[in-house]
Amino acid sequence: MKKQFFLVVLALFLLISALAPPVLADPLDEPRPSNGPEHHALAVILADAKTGEILYAQNPNQRIHPASTTKIITALLAVEALARGDVAIGDTLVTTETALADMIATGMNIGLEVGEEMSFQALLYAAMLVSANDATNVIAEHLGGSIDGFVEMMNERAAQIGAEDTNFTNPHGLTADNHYTTAYDMFLISRAAMNNPRFVELLDAPERPFAATNLRGAGIFSSTNLMTVYGSAYYYPGAFGIKTGFTLAAGFCLVSTATRDDVALMAVVMGVSQGEDYDGATINHFTETARIYDWAFDTFTYQELRYAGQRVASVPVSMAEGADSVYLRTEEAITALMPVSFSLADLSYDIVIHNEVAGYELVAPITQGRLLGEITLFYGDRSFGPFTLYAASNIRLSRWDYIQQEVTDTFDNIWVQVAIVVLLLLFVLYIVYVVRHAILKRRRRRARMGRR
Repeated sequence: MKKQFFLVVLALFLLISALAPPVLADPLDEPRPSNGPEHHALAVILADAKTGEILYAQNPNQRIHPASTTKIITALLAVEALARGDVAIGDTLVTTETALADMIATGMNIGLEVGEEMSFQALLYAAMLVSANDATNVIAEHLGGSIDGFVEMMNERAAQIGAEDTNFTNPHGLTADNHYTTAYDMFLISRAAMNNPRFVELLDAPERPFAATNLRGAGIFSSTNLMTVYGSAYYYPGAFGIKTGFTLAAGFCLVSTATRDDVALMAVVMGVSQGEDYDGATINHFTETARIYDWAFDTFTYQELRYAGQRVASVPVSMAEGADSVYLRTEEAITALMPVSFSLADLSYDIVIHNEVAGYELVAPITQGRLLGEITLFYGDRSFGPFTLYAASNIRLSRWDYIQQEVTDTFDNIWVQVAIVVLLLLFVLYIVYVVRHAILKRRRRRARMGRR
């Protein structure tokens, strides 16, 4: 019964949203990369979910209303509070009047009432699956001491993540004048969230049961992200999370991930005006995200730019036995999402040799695996690295060259040279003394013989 109730609420929400007049600029009028996917979103970030490298972007730094994608950082703060022990997953939270004060009739809620008691876990599921604004406020008030206190925490955490063009004024995402972000900032926030295992657990299933409260019976929370709901018209195999959003000011928004074979992607799709395209096909955040993913999976594949242990350069080595240089190699394979048409011949690279930069000569012995430099690869305007380079083999010291060098170094020492000059002078003085002494001795002997 409860499951049917939430499905009806979701259906009504989508129906009202579809009838609402669009207030966004037509995304097709916005500047877009010429080599990207066709879509009807205002701002987009598409990235390699494994490395975070951005593969495609449109209006990534334009300030936009985030709608309920705001709840991503709210949930991140919640699971971080769990990790610190500030709250327990089974704690019961009580709904207050202040938590419900800014709720609007057209927003997504689960109908919490003042005094209703629900577990922290259930409220988190309600916030992330149903997109319940009331549940989000209850969480925020509990963790921040007040909603304003929690908003301060949100902005501090966003700044720590590197979201420099973001400002939150509430924990749920309802439109407010000074509540904004960018597609790029939302990507940074979402990536930080997806690196937290407890956050990922919130998204493991599109439905979660909740226990009865003091004011309602048990039920099921169902996800608003229909790309993850099997059997939905918008189901997308491999899609996972993260958060939907909609307001009149923001349009339809969706932050998600998708995996196919070994390719893992993350997409931030913001500002979709629901309607029909020129061919009469439905347009919403699900359809446009699917278009972007389809294009990406058709366009990119992981390719090996350098294989593990590949020799990429050599460096001169002095005093080496049987060699005059050492090869540098990569330790692990260097792979990246590249266009299917990619050729290794399209790559350029820059190699930095540490001893050359520091201005000294590399001298044997060299141990295999010693870090000696780094390489950065370039493909168009994309760069990969830097990756460390190591000695590919052991280089032994030549004893003869070592002795020669030690002798040379010794005689090149100014103090040694001074000592040698002093010794030579002393030797000369000694010779002079010996010769003079001998002459004087001979004269004395002759003088004695003459007296006889």
